[in-house]
Amino acid sequence: MRCVLVIDGFYVSGSRYLKASISCSSISTVELDDFRGRYPPQPTRLRPTNEDEIRQLDMRDGVLWLQAPPVETNEDDKKVPRKKGDPGCHLWVFDSKAIPYILERAPIADKLESGVVKHTNLTGGGDASCAGEFWVDPVDENLIFVNGCSGRYGPRTREQLDCAVEVFEQLGYTVTNFGWDEGTNKPEVVLWKKE
Repeated sequence: MRCVLVIDGFYVSGSRYLKASISCSSISTVELDDFRGRYPPQPTRLRPTNEDEIRQLDMRDGVLWLQAPPVETNEDDKKVPRKKGDPGCHLWVFDSKAIPYILERAPIADKLESGVVKHTNLTGGGDASCAGEFWVDPVDENLIFVNGCSGRYGPRTREQLDCAVEVFEQLGYTVTNFGWDEGTNKPEVVLWKKE
């Protein structure tokens, strides 16, 4: 078993923000194919509210495929997040072949009925093993902040989220995991909690 204690903190406008988390796992290295074998692709858990939510976006719309660092993104889209949906939010999905990603507020979002990109836009409404959001650190482009926030394909357990994080680490990224909210039994939506 491997356990990691992470305590992070910083100051913003005179307020101190801290997050402490403990993550234990008996899983060693998890690669994307291993992850998909353990957590097979599933249909979306939410029904689309409009046709645009299952419109398959592609490279012309800003979809890219995550590979080894650094993440391909604009300098303006590199941000340290505090909570789900903060600027610079990239949606990611483990689909049947790769890890497509796109800015939640990519230029195409203005043309979508919802006004934002949805995880189902990366799958065309098809199946996925897991999904969430990530941000790229503005100073260290190998550092990404990852959560499992997706109502459609989000991880169902802490273990599944931790395994997803290991996939990003296997690609070569340093990952700050938002973690798991034991109270809601869902992925944490806040990275830094005010003291």
